[in-house]
Amino acid sequence: MDSRIDKVENVLLEILRREVTGGDGTEKMELSVAGLNAVMRLAREHAVTGLVANAAMRNRIVIAGGVAEGRGEAVIRLMQQTMAHRQNQRRFEDAVGRFARLMKENGIAYVVFKGLAVARHYPEPFIRTMGDVDFYVPQRDFLRAVEVIERGLHVVMDKEDVDKHYSFDWQGIRFEMHYQIETFGSHRHQLCFDRMIDEAMAEHTDSFTVCDSDGNETEVSVLPPTEDLIVVFKHWFNHLLVEGVGLRQTLDLAVLLNAYRDKINVGRLMTALDGIGYMKAFRAMLAMMRRYLGLDWFDNFFVYNRCDERYADKLMAAVMESGNFGRKAYRNHTTGKKKSMETATRALRHCVYFFWLAPKDIICLIPRRIGITLKQKF
Repeated sequence: MDSRIDKVENVLLEILRREVTGGDGTEKMELSVAGLNAVMRLAREHAVTGLVANAAMRNRIVIAGGVAEGRGEAVIRLMQQTMAHRQNQRRFEDAVGRFARLMKENGIAYVVFKGLAVARHYPEPFIRTMGDVDFYVPQRDFLRAVEVIERGLHVVMDKEDVDKHYSFDWQGIRFEMHYQIETFGSHRHQLCFDRMIDEAMAEHTDSFTVCDSDGNETEVSVLPPTEDLIVVFKHWFNHLLVEGVGLRQTLDLAVLLNAYRDKINVGRLMTALDGIGYMKAFRAMLAMMRRYLGLDWFDNFFVYNRCDERYADKLMAAVMESGNFGRKAYRNHTTGKKKSMETATRALRHCVYFFWLAPKDIICLIPRRIGITLKQKF
């Protein structure tokens, strides 16, 4: 992999850094219409168009040029992009609010993670591109939750157990109901992680408020900051290994690191990372965030070594190569055996390339994770 970042990638990273951290808040960036179009093409491949469009609408990006250069058409496209993101955010809030009320009315423990749970920490929640809704229900409530959801939402749950979750479609949105949030190669690491999640939920869950289309406000349960960060980090690293991971998921991590800077229990975080075997991977991720997105508050707790710095460049190169869930890197942009084999080949290459960041888990994970991917693709 080539660690060099080209000009358009640098511009996009600078825009994202400013949007996430609020850095250089009064300094505006100027882009030509052609330059903006190039940045937006790359942003689409990484599912981060909402941040770029919003920065332009808020006049943090100045679009140079006039009628001849197509400035008017560019502004209209950005307005349409922003409106579409706002509408999609309202649609997700409406669905999740109604879902959360159903769970509360039936006394079912759950937490929503990733997606909408992370979007609330963005400068403006609607700028995050939404995918599906992931939520976790402890095993003691899982079967009852299936019954309550199918009856209450009038859906039929897809119970094909490929990757530790069931799923259903409701109000045009995919919901994934997990009885295990993340998959580990090592049985010991899996037990440690699962225990961490269940203990955190038993001790305390956080919440945030959404408003549905009828004007009802509902509290949605989420994990506490330390565990939430670990979940999003593990999901990011797992996707990086197996399919590839782009800037949308990387920004989720950056946003949480920025939002939780005064809320993380660092001692608890380090103990958990040691317990699941991902301390080296986490340090390399932090070194990447520091170098490319300007997030450095963890410098109070870590002194980065040469290995961390070297992997920082490798991780960012993999992110920029991959695009959203690895789609940018596919040569075969179709379904079927060719794409499945390409996914498996990339997973093997990434597992070898990043082996020393989580050696025990990766060596156990390779056959299991590639097998899951092949099942999903076929």
